[in-house]
Amino acid sequence: MDRARQAPPGDRPRRRGAELADLPESARDGWWFHYGRALAAVARTAPPRVLDLLDAYPPSRFPRSLDGALGVLAEADPARLLRYLAGPWRQGLSGCLTPAVLRTLARSGAPELAAYARGAAERPRELAALLAAQAPADRPATYETAVAGRGAAHHGVDPLVLDVLPRRYVTDVARRAAAAARARGAAWSTVLFSASYLPPAEIRKTLLDATRRPAAEDRAFGWQQYLRNAARTGDPAQVTEAAAESARRLRNEQDPVRGQAVRALADDVRPALWRTASLPHLSRIVRDAVDARDCSHETRSALTRLALGVLRAHAAGPDREPVDWGLATLVALHGHTGAVDLGRLDRTLRRGQEHQVHAALRRHIHAEAEKNDYRLLLGLARAVGRRADAMTELQDMLRTAAEHGDDSTAREAIRLWLEPRATRAERVEQILTIEPSAAALPCVAEAVAVHRTDLLDLLLTGRPPYGRFLRDKSPWVFPVGGPVVRRWLPRQQRAYLQQLKSCADDAGLDTWRRAEAIRCAAFVPEGGLALVRRWVDAPDVALAEAALGALGRTGDDLPLLLGHAGGDRARVAVYTATQATRHVRPSRLEPLLAELLTGPGKKVTSRKEAARLTATRLPAPMAAPLLARAFAAPDAHRDVRAACVAFAAYGLLGEDAAWEILAAAAGDSESVLRGAALRLAPLDLPRAHRVRYAALVAAVADTDDDELAALALTELASWAPWSPEAPALLSRALTDVERLDTARWQAAASGLVRAATRSDAGTDTLCAALTTLMDHGAAPDAGKERDRPAYRRVEHVAGLLAAHTPRAKLQRTVALAVARLLAARDPFVVRAAEILVGAVDLTEQGLRELAALHADRPALASRVAGRLRERLRREAEGATTARPWPTPSPRQGPTRRACSRGR
Repeated sequence: MDRARQAPPGDRPRRRGAELADLPESARDGWWFHYGRALAAVARTAPPRVLDLLDAYPPSRFPRSLDGALGVLAEADPARLLRYLAGPWRQGLSGCLTPAVLRTLARSGAPELAAYARGAAERPRELAALLAAQAPADRPATYETAVAGRGAAHHGVDPLVLDVLPRRYVTDVARRAAAAARARGAAWSTVLFSASYLPPAEIRKTLLDATRRPAAEDRAFGWQQYLRNAARTGDPAQVTEAAAESARRLRNEQDPVRGQAVRALADDVRPALWRTASLPHLSRIVRDAVDARDCSHETRSALTRLALGVLRAHAAGPDREPVDWGLATLVALHGHTGAVDLGRLDRTLRRGQEHQVHAALRRHIHAEAEKNDYRLLLGLARAVGRRADAMTELQDMLRTAAEHGDDSTAREAIRLWLEPRATRAERVEQILTIEPSAAALPCVAEAVAVHRTDLLDLLLTGRPPYGRFLRDKSPWVFPVGGPVVRRWLPRQQRAYLQQLKSCADDAGLDTWRRAEAIRCAAFVPEGGLALVRRWVDAPDVALAEAALGALGRTGDDLPLLLGHAGGDRARVAVYTATQATRHVRPSRLEPLLAELLTGPGKKVTSRKEAARLTATRLPAPMAAPLLARAFAAPDAHRDVRAACVAFAAYGLLGEDAAWEILAAAAGDSESVLRGAALRLAPLDLPRAHRVRYAALVAAVADTDDDELAALALTELASWAPWSPEAPALLSRALTDVERLDTARWQAAASGLVRAATRSDAGTDTLCAALTTLMDHGAAPDAGKERDRPAYRRVEHVAGLLAAHTPRAKLQRTVALAVARLLAARDPFVVRAAEILVGAVDLTEQGLRELAALHADRPALASRVAGRLRERLRREAEGATTARPWPTPSPRQGPTRRACSRGR
């Protein structure tokens, strides 16, 4: 086992850091991915250690596994996290910042905040989130820092940013932006949008003129800006004036114009700004919109949102007129108040205000109750949540609704009436007294099963409680089972088991109901499992599989389950046996698994699952020899042997038997077995085993099977630091132009490029391979279909290097070495320039070297200039200059993933 895993938790970052220091720079991404979750746990207790590792051995991207620990890291060292946000990790990291993390950073006062704000200025959403996290008094200074040097017309203005700036300050920003937009001849809508942030007295006439433009879409935009301008003031008088203007002029407008105005009223105006004086104007707007022949669904939805917003905002206030208006508007729109969604009032109201809301709605609730309509009552009960427990009158109305409402109303009312925990036991008895068939409702049955087990006898014996919720002659089984049954008295358990038995035996019932009864019987302590065992050989597939699936909660039935591993029910039996193995001692489990692995008459899938259980459930000294016997069995299926190979590498490499399996697989003629030896990545193994495993990978890669070679050569590059022969093997595969299999030589090319970034010897090998290929000459030498294979391979390697950006120092060294090598050969000067533009240092000497390749090549100069411009732009933003370096995605081995899923 890896010694770092045996270390105390506080010492693990130091040991992991020592391991990270031994890795080549280009292999760090895989390390951070592999140990990311462990480091996230360490970050919560020792954040400085994780930050030190990030500084000393930075990956190319910020590890996504640390996203959940950003809050702890921000509190520990906000300056360092802000430096990360302003550097190459910004693009991937900024999208993971929660409001709490942003608040910590924005209010830290760290000098690095300015650099982050300047980088965020190019992304309005990011800058708006940063400003919103600050105190309002600090936002102007941060905004000025962010846009400093970008000009007054910095990409115009964005509502996300302007909406979070203080009201007094945003006026100056908007005035400058509007003036700059006019000066550069921007569209009238751009100017109007900027000007809409000015005070109403200054801009009202201009906005109203926009609502009179000849084009409908222009008028719609004008109404939107006019109403938003009034809403931004936060002044009820301004909002009322805007509503009055809208009511006077929207009657004869088209629906696209009217709908835009209504959406602005519903979505942009805070409902609390509507006062009694504005209600007549809103009523006229609603009436005119509903009466219009072209009124759209979107417009009616906006009117509904407007009515609900007013209702929610004023329900706890002293004025009753807004509440009455909101309910009346809902009736006008839908014919009834319906299932009014009042939102989560328990999260928005102060403690005690729920009584004011009830008082405001009481008259309407009683009026609807007289018509046997309790939807408004139920909506209020849902909205106030647990606060309804202390609202006596509301609880009394819920009982009335449960007793006199229709079936759907009664179901919901009973559920809400049983919510208070203090009175649940008493109320469930009252409900059963009023309507015994309510026992069929899940909420009632759960309350009886948990809180009032004394009522169970009436529901488990005698005549079923037929009534409104349980139709006459319907099958009856108490609808709550599971572990709670163990809390009942023995006589109640026996009675419940008898119900389940009758249901399972009734061939006239639906199969799913009978199968559910069998599954529930497994939880009854006395006699339940015996009932389940009766059905494991049932001719009905659903019933038999339900019984097998219910037997995995103890280890007693493991032999029975494994006995079905060779039959048609193996898909369920073996899966359930996997659960049962958790309850069996290894000494008892080992012979059972041995029989499943090597015994006769078992399905291949069952044997493969047995191989997994052997590796995960048995101690390594037991598991490795058992897998070795299964692998060496003369009649073993190929897939079973491959599973033995894969699982032998999972935690068993401390045993010689596991290495014997891997060595035999690496030399086997079956490509499936040889491929199974490639399942692990370097970081899946302790350091002590990596050299030995790398030799196995190299042995598999040296094969005549092109498909297997392509896979092995791709993996071999990851093992290059532990395999001295890897670069030479990759070079031979690349330079062997007699082999024309594209997948093989392309895998070798990609692997050799990656191996070169891990050592100086790899760089020399890559350059030597390219020299060998270029020495083949330019003459056609591969027939009509695949001409000039050597040159095609050189072009492919050059394309890999040109398409990606070298981040690490050794990666840059490789790119420069290859570029200079290619520049010496005229056919490859273009490729050399494309590589050099991403790798060269942007100094005078480096730029001169790049420019020297463009003599008498104007088209190349133009193309490279564009790429250089893009690189400069990205580096100015603190981002990477191109796509990442060609490295396969860090991964766990398939074996470990399969084992972690418990499959």
